[in-house]
Amino acid sequence: MVLSHGFGTDHRSWRLLLPDLLKHYDIGVYDLAGAGPNSRATFEDGRHTSITAFADDLIAILDEQGISSAKILTHSVSGMVALIAACERPEIFDHISMIAPSPRYLNEGDYHGGFSQNDLDGLFGAMEAGYEDWANGFAPVIVGDEFPLFVREFASGLLAMPTQTALKIARFIFQSDFRDILPKITIPTTIIQPARDPAVPLEVGHYLNAKLANSTLHIIDSYGHLPQLTAPYEVLYCLKESMPE
Repeated sequence: MVLSHGFGTDHRSWRLLLPDLLKHYDIGVYDLAGAGPNSRATFEDGRHTSITAFADDLIAILDEQGISSAKILTHSVSGMVALIAACERPEIFDHISMIAPSPRYLNEGDYHGGFSQNDLDGLFGAMEAGYEDWANGFAPVIVGDEFPLFVREFASGLLAMPTQTALKIARFIFQSDFRDILPKITIPTTIIQPARDPAVPLEVGHYLNAKLANSTLHIIDSYGHLPQLTAPYEVLYCLKESMPE
């Protein structure tokens, strides 16, 4: 099983799930370009211009390691990373599990992604105006005030990225639209959706479940966008239900 993290975190965000997962799977973890201890070395400004570049990286890593069939557990943006990679190389994946994924963050017509364009413009403007202040204010909203340790961890992850790198990644994540690829995915897929997620509303989980032909939706009774940290037992329960031994 490959674990692929979301924006503002790195491979260490999986640590609370690992003791259980290692009982059942050989685990591979990696950091998205721009994240983790080697963030400055891995992000290529001219190449990493969309989520598709992250999908290319994932395929390259699997090919380099000689992995021809794997389950993948993803968080947030990495959900789309895995789906894009699965469109390109469906034979690599036998199951995709996604925590709090979104194919489109922007509201459009009847689709409710959670953000208006004014919301996003304000977010990007706040990042540019004072990145440290923005990160320290954004973290408790996304994680939840009741988890101060994880709030500090998420803020530190954001602040570890150079401002312009973080802004560029945030722009191509929040402005992306991958709704068109969903009907192409036939791989068994698990969606784990927090009931009260400030970044991904519940409607998005139901939308994905409707559009992904071979999907199962689990809604967990938690607040925040990082349940692998704040509600790890609930996440593990959903994974066991979806992928019984």
